[in-house]
Amino acid sequence: MSRRVVIAGGGTGGHIFPGLAVARELKARDVEIHWLGARRGLEAELVPERGIAITLMDLEGMHARSPAAAAHALALLPAAVWTAIRTLTKLEPMAVLGVGGYASTAGLAAAGMLGVPIVLQEQNSIPGWTNKFLAPFADLICCGFEDAVGAFPSMPGEWTGNPVRADFFDVPDVRTDGPFRLLILGGSQGSLFLNRMLPRALKSLIDDGAQIEIRHQAGVRWAEVVRTAYQDFKLEANVTAFLAQPWQDLEAADLVVARSGALTISELAAAGRGALLVPFAAAAGTHQEFNARSLENAGGAVVLTEREATPERVAAVLGKLLCDRDTLRSMGEKARRVALPGAAGKIAERILAVGGAV
Repeated sequence: MSRRVVIAGGGTGGHIFPGLAVARELKARDVEIHWLGARRGLEAELVPERGIAITLMDLEGMHARSPAAAAHALALLPAAVWTAIRTLTKLEPMAVLGVGGYASTAGLAAAGMLGVPIVLQEQNSIPGWTNKFLAPFADLICCGFEDAVGAFPSMPGEWTGNPVRADFFDVPDVRTDGPFRLLILGGSQGSLFLNRMLPRALKSLIDDGAQIEIRHQAGVRWAEVVRTAYQDFKLEANVTAFLAQPWQDLEAADLVVARSGALTISELAAAGRGALLVPFAAAAGTHQEFNARSLENAGGAVVLTEREATPERVAAVLGKLLCDRDTLRSMGEKARRVALPGAAGKIAERILAVGGAV
C-alpha cells in the first residue's frame, strides 16, 4: 500500500488552510499528498504554492443559488467525479481526507465508489451540507467543535479541534502598553458588510478622540474600495486584500473585528486574541453564529448580529474595549483556553490509522 493521501475540498480559505495544516503533518510522517479541488476555488492558487500536486475539476457550489445555477452545478458533477475516479485509481491512496466545501464532493464520491477509506474534517459547530450528505460513507469524522460530534449520532465522530498552523500558538499575550491596534478580518474573500460598516464606525470613534492603528483585510475584490472609503473619511488605515502570515498580524493586534468562520475562531483562540464577532447572516444553517457564540460563552468575544452591528453600536463596543487593556488581556486569555493544540497532528494520525498505515 502506498503512503499517499488525497485531500479533497476547498473553495475558500476556511476549508483549504485546515487541509494544508494536516498536509504538513502528513508530510512530516513521510506521506505523499495529492489534492483534488475546484478550478475556480482558492486551492488552485494556494495549494501549488505549497509544493503540493493538485488535480483541478470544474465544480461549482449549489447552496443558496438560483434553481438554474444549482442545476448547472449539478450537471458539472458527473464529469468531475469521473476525473476524481481516474485520479484515485492511478494514485491508489491509503485514504482520502475531505476538508469540506463544494470542491470536496467529487473526490469523496469517487472514494466511496472505489472503497477508499474516507476521513471527514468538519470545521464548524453545525456541519455543512456537503459533510452531512457524505457522512454515511465516512470511516471517521474529525470535528473542530465539540458540539458538532452530536450532529453525527450514528457515525464515528471525534472532537479533535480545528487544525491551524503552530505559529498561531506562539503568539504572545496582548501587550500592556503602546498604541491601540485594531485588526479587521473579512475572511479569505473579504466581507462586504464589514468593509462598508467599519470605516463609518471608526470615523465616529476617532472623531471623538480615540487613537487607533487600523489594519483591515478587505479581500481582493474590495481592497481598493475600502482604501478609498478610509481616505474619504480622512482616516489612516493599512488596507490589504489578503494576509500572507496572519499570525504576525494577530500578534500586533490588541483586538480583532471579524466574521466567525470556523478557521477564524480557531486561529483567534490559538493566538489568544479577543474579538468583536459579526457572524455572516447568510451562512448555511447559521453556523457562523453558533461558532461565534462558542467563543463568546468562553469569555473571549463579544458577538453582534448583522442587524445589531450598526456603525453607532460597533463604535460604542469598540470604544469600551479599546480603553480597557485588562479586559482585552482577559478576553485573550479566555480565548486561548478553548484552543486545542496539536489538532493537525491528531488528524494526521487518525488518517494513517484509518488507512491501515499504523
